[in-house]
Amino acid sequence: MKKTLDYEEILRHVEKPGRYIGGEWNEIKKDPRRIKTKIALIFPDLYEVGMSYLGQKILYFILNNQPSVLAERVFSPWVDMEKELRRKKIPLFSLENKIPLSNFDILGFSLLYELNYSNILTILDLGNIPFFSSERDLDLPLIIAGGPAVFNPEPIADIFDLFLVGDGEEAFLEISNQFINLKQDLNEKSEVLKELAGIQGVYVPSLYRSFRSKKSCLLAVKPEDGFPSKIKKRVVFPFHESVFPEKIIVPNIRTIFDRVSVEVARGCPQKCRFCQASNIYFPSRVKNPNFVINKILDSLRATGYEDASLAALSVSDYPYLEETIESLMEILEKQKISLSLPSLRPKGLTSGIVENIVRVRKTGFTLVPEAGTERLRRVINKNLKNSEIWDASKNAF
Repeated sequence: MKKTLDYEEILRHVEKPGRYIGGEWNEIKKDPRRIKTKIALIFPDLYEVGMSYLGQKILYFILNNQPSVLAERVFSPWVDMEKELRRKKIPLFSLENKIPLSNFDILGFSLLYELNYSNILTILDLGNIPFFSSERDLDLPLIIAGGPAVFNPEPIADIFDLFLVGDGEEAFLEISNQFINLKQDLNEKSEVLKELAGIQGVYVPSLYRSFRSKKSCLLAVKPEDGFPSKIKKRVVFPFHESVFPEKIIVPNIRTIFDRVSVEVARGCPQKCRFCQASNIYFPSRVKNPNFVINKILDSLRATGYEDASLAALSVSDYPYLEETIESLMEILEKQKISLSLPSLRPKGLTSGIVENIVRVRKTGFTLVPEAGTERLRRVINKNLKNSEIWDASKNAF
């Protein structure tokens, strides 16, 4: 009872209490006493940012579909909430059951960009968890990370027990199931990590040593005997009907992308020289158009949203884009539900797509030429002609 009163009291002093109370529509709340594994899905940024991230929605759905697994969300608090937690000496907790971080079996961080690395330290500090992997034993949670930023893990390698490189849908379940079994059989954390290193896509930094190469002024790493010198990333395949959530959580407050968003493709067939994402999510894979249409319609019914979006790195390269939009708008127009698209290659914005998109309400289109001349675009391997940019602009206008 005292803890509940403390929560209520500190929420009176923060700018947006909706970030911390949970209880949203479609939230999955399980009884912690009746499950085998407790996992915290941590996004080291504000609620509004993290609740817009598709990756967490997918993992939340997949993990909670397992009867023996409980997966709950944790976000980085804003400075006002951080101040109150420290003042009251309350550890950072999950949204669903208000479980302190140290009571979870696994803390899974989604790392999308390096600018929020400092929030990792804030979250661990608020959870009363030591920063360094070498300072934690099996009595504390296994701390792992996935997402685009783990393709360069060394700046934060001392913090995490392991990194998952690549797609997480299948690998996260493998890690969680194997970890719980290993904890029962082994007493040493180092032995557990050695076993987990056998899962494809897993990089365990403690099994590698830094050295200075004769050919470079930079430090490199080499593995202990028996461990791979290169980590092969995980790739979900076949992808055309891979698991995707319909009953997504409807946030308490307005988020950055406050709508139903369905992934139509992963990866990108283009080979722009500057693009990190096309390399991280390679190879390019697409969803079945009927699967996409049904997911959008089912999710709209399950959430009550009046906006939908098709998500992809390069949505204009989705081979079924025009027919998917046309089929969706035949239904969405009657319900006054709008459809939007992420940034487009100019060549992909046809008059047919524009006419269908604006059937409910006017919207904006983001065209990405990247450079001002055809010569510069050829240099960066973004092969767009000026005429294609003008045609797309005319269609949008």
